[in-house]
Amino acid sequence: MKAVCLIAINFVREQRWPILVLLLWILLLAFLGLFASGPREGEDLLFIFKQVAVYVVVFSVFFGGSAIYNERKTRRILAVLSKAVGRQQYLSGLVLGVTIACGIYCLSLGITGSWTLGQAAFPVGEVWFLMACILSACTLAGTVALMFSTFLNPYLAACATAFVLGLPAVASHLGLTFWANSIPVYTLTAVVMNASFQEPTARLWMPIVLAVAETLAFWILAARIFAYVDIAVAVE
Repeated sequence: MKAVCLIAINFVREQRWPILVLLLWILLLAFLGLFASGPREGEDLLFIFKQVAVYVVVFSVFFGGSAIYNERKTRRILAVLSKAVGRQQYLSGLVLGVTIACGIYCLSLGITGSWTLGQAAFPVGEVWFLMACILSACTLAGTVALMFSTFLNPYLAACATAFVLGLPAVASHLGLTFWANSIPVYTLTAVVMNASFQEPTARLWMPIVLAVAETLAFWILAARIFAYVDIAVAVE
């Protein structure tokens, strides 16, 4: 467990600049909240809040898709796996790292959203439910990208992840409810994007539970694939 935590912390440290860029968007929301007053401004703040929340889902794909590639490029992965750290533990550390990175963002956005939207009479409890949706969507999306990155370069891994995560969106538009919820990243982000002052968000926890279960499934699949990957081969 110690090795997994160290790998996760190192991953977050290496991604500190992308995380900082993301946090700047939250500062923008906080700045706008200083001057917001009235229902119209509250709607504008909610719109910005939803947009900023979805950004991190996209970033989680790049976090997961580039993690192994960067480690192989610097040859650091060889040093880590030579110290009695299993490949499954290594992937666990990366998944945890993606979750922590996105968790920092979601925590900051949740605090800022509670303040800015709370002033406009938006339920604070609903803000944190939306953050739970986003965090579970990020973890699943990052793990799917990590799975593809075990045998694809970051760009192809990101494209493959976008394709897989986009299929439920297509199914939703075609009215195929079962398949639309099969990989609930789209479902969870839709919950966030559909939040409004007029109607309270239906707090359905099943998509979150399903996202956690599928995160474990894709992590196991990634470990199975990664067990056969030759990490000694240099990457370009």
